[in-house]
Amino acid sequence: MTNKFKTTSKRTLLLAGLLLPVMLAGRRLPECVSTGDAGLLFPGDRSAQDLFYAKLDSLISTGRGNVNIWHIGGSHVQAAYFPNRIMNDLDSIAPRGDRGFLFPRRLCKTNSDKSYRISSTGEWEAPMMTLNSRLEKPRYGITGFGARTSDAGASVSFNVCPDADSLWSFSTLRVLGYGSSDSARPYVISGTDTLRHSYDSLTASYLFDLPRKADSVTVAFEIPSGETFTLTGLQPISGRPGVNYYSSGVNGAKLTTWMDKCPDLERDLGIVNPDLAILALGINDSACMAKDFKPGRFKDNYRRLIEMIHRVNPDCAIIFITNNDSYRYVKRGMTYNENAPAVRKAMMELAGEYGAGVWDLYTLMGGAHSVQRWRDLGLVKPDRLHFTDEGYTLLGDLFFEALMDDRKAAR
Repeated sequence: MTNKFKTTSKRTLLLAGLLLPVMLAGRRLPECVSTGDAGLLFPGDRSAQDLFYAKLDSLISTGRGNVNIWHIGGSHVQAAYFPNRIMNDLDSIAPRGDRGFLFPRRLCKTNSDKSYRISSTGEWEAPMMTLNSRLEKPRYGITGFGARTSDAGASVSFNVCPDADSLWSFSTLRVLGYGSSDSARPYVISGTDTLRHSYDSLTASYLFDLPRKADSVTVAFEIPSGETFTLTGLQPISGRPGVNYYSSGVNGAKLTTWMDKCPDLERDLGIVNPDLAILALGINDSACMAKDFKPGRFKDNYRRLIEMIHRVNPDCAIIFITNNDSYRYVKRGMTYNENAPAVRKAMMELAGEYGAGVWDLYTLMGGAHSVQRWRDLGLVKPDRLHFTDEGYTLLGDLFFEALMDDRKAAR
């Protein structure tokens, strides 16, 4: 995949207080981007990040092993353009591993990842974990989504290669979820084959070995009368060496949403065993008046997440992404969100505490009220909170370049 915005210069050019465009891969980088602030920052120890680079370099040089990346956030991640762009950019330097987790989000009446096709049949209940609902909520895990069915005719079909790109083909499928009893369970239809599972008690998931590699399968369910099955995710597994990029994003999610409403998150994270965790939570935690944002509580909530990650892999490197300059929703429209500098400060302090990196999106955008320039250039939507497809693509390229520049400097 060709990268639209590959950085060739990291210098910010200033003239009369105005940021001039610089070039990326022969194209002009929008003048709203302060490329001098686009690199990774390490306020403390960086040994975990260097260990990550060593593992990535080994994969690149030998073609053996896997590097696992986990990217968690809210709507910026659920939209998928941002993490998928980073994932595709990594294809330019390292072998491609697995696709990550899938879920039929339309069951939850929310936006889907357009890079794969997924559909469902039958009757389902699928309340969003970030919305109030009269329905009983599932036991959420690493996808942040769940859908329950009592319909024996229910099914989910997906195709990981909708554009005839066979690079995502897989030979094993993991189904995340649980039945109301052992009698409620999934089975898989692959071509003319009907496959039964082996149960992985360590991860409480159902594994299906395909007779041959496939791009698409259907997951159906055996559900006795009065029983239910709750689906919380699908993981196509190829077994190939390469970079495995997993993203977990739910619109409106806060740190407390993930930590308090996802009891299976830590167990599922053990499947990923991340070498690098990209933490992009904060925009929803700080969507309030400045007097109501509590940095100490925010950091304590992040500590819970970081310590969970380190229980899974004590050597996991961490990169925070600061909030973008933005507006926030109020009862009668939108108002400017003043809390981005406080979130940035809290993340810098946490990075120093845990030996983590920071990608400072807020400063990269230009700081306070810079979002309007991004909006004028078509990189941010009219709500001045979410990015356009082009904006997310640019962010993905800039993050990838920051990662690669830091990797080069660390050698």
